[in-house]
Amino acid sequence: MTVENKVDLFDRRDCLRKILLEYKEPQSTTVLHERLCSELELENHIPRSTQRDLDALERIGDVRQVKLDLDLRANFWEWAGPGLDLTLLPTEAMTVSAIIDHAARFGLQAPSEMLGKLRKYVDAVMSKGPHRKLEWSKRITTGTRFTVLHPGRSDPAHVVRIQDALRYNEPLKVTYLPRDAGGVECVDHLKPLALSYQDSNIYLSAYVLTEEWPEGCAPEPGAKRGKYSSNGPKTQCALMLHRVVAVTESSRYIPEPEDVDVNSLETQKHLMTIHGDEPVELRLRLGANLHNRLTENRLADDQTMVQLSDGKWDLNCTLRDTQGLRLFLLSNSDEIEVLGPPVIRAHVRDALRRAVSLYADD
Repeated sequence: MTVENKVDLFDRRDCLRKILLEYKEPQSTTVLHERLCSELELENHIPRSTQRDLDALERIGDVRQVKLDLDLRANFWEWAGPGLDLTLLPTEAMTVSAIIDHAARFGLQAPSEMLGKLRKYVDAVMSKGPHRKLEWSKRITTGTRFTVLHPGRSDPAHVVRIQDALRYNEPLKVTYLPRDAGGVECVDHLKPLALSYQDSNIYLSAYVLTEEWPEGCAPEPGAKRGKYSSNGPKTQCALMLHRVVAVTESSRYIPEPEDVDVNSLETQKHLMTIHGDEPVELRLRLGANLHNRLTENRLADDQTMVQLSDGKWDLNCTLRDTQGLRLFLLSNSDEIEVLGPPVIRAHVRDALRRAVSLYADD
């Protein structure tokens, strides 16, 4: 029995769906046939069979046949289906439902039609339980102890355009409204590098090749830029998507930096405040409440805690001195004393003194 006979038509058609989803432009029957044979390791599989599979997919609305001027004799195909090809168990659907809610709560935005299809699908799967019907919105939720700010409203079409550019390695021309620039818009020709969803906003990490400012509005060379604006030509930066005014194609050739990683220190420095290039040795003295919490939810993988004679605990660990760490220490300052390093202790002490001064007359 040949390999071809082991692959039924359902496997072939499912493979064709996945292949078409990878392409931005319509593809010919010949290209799809060659990809199909390669993906499934088919031997002696004829193009006519692939044509029949594509015709069948067209009848159920998953693909669409189009004619292109470059070759009127060939059949070209594009994806026309819903964009989702899922099979989930009810328990898996419950997890996906929580992920959708949690992402939306913290500002992760996506085209409503896409999330609508996914939400409808997981709700339908969860509702197929054999024992009882439940209103799942009252049974599964996500949250945080902290106040979550309303997300900046970025244009979903801009998100999709940037995602496509990331996928196809395309440069973009982005019209942007920088902070602290007096309402002046700047046009950046850039290479998108990564997307970061954090603190109720979406950030685009990018390499900017050139900038275009209105006459007389360009920052002076070497001038300090506003946070979350371009750092100037031929530099990396992080842009806030809700400050993006327009996204179009760029005709410029823009090389991409090597070894792009949104989790690298270089990229993260543009997304948040990081004090120093190396991790620090953090030493804290904890009250009972924070000891309990950090026992169950560790501050770092290498943390150790030692109990003192007065019932308090000393915690030691290694991690980066970031804006997030300092906010955590300040938000729990009545339960934490920072013993070291001195720079963080001084930061917390000075911030608390400023806070107390605001209430000095009470």
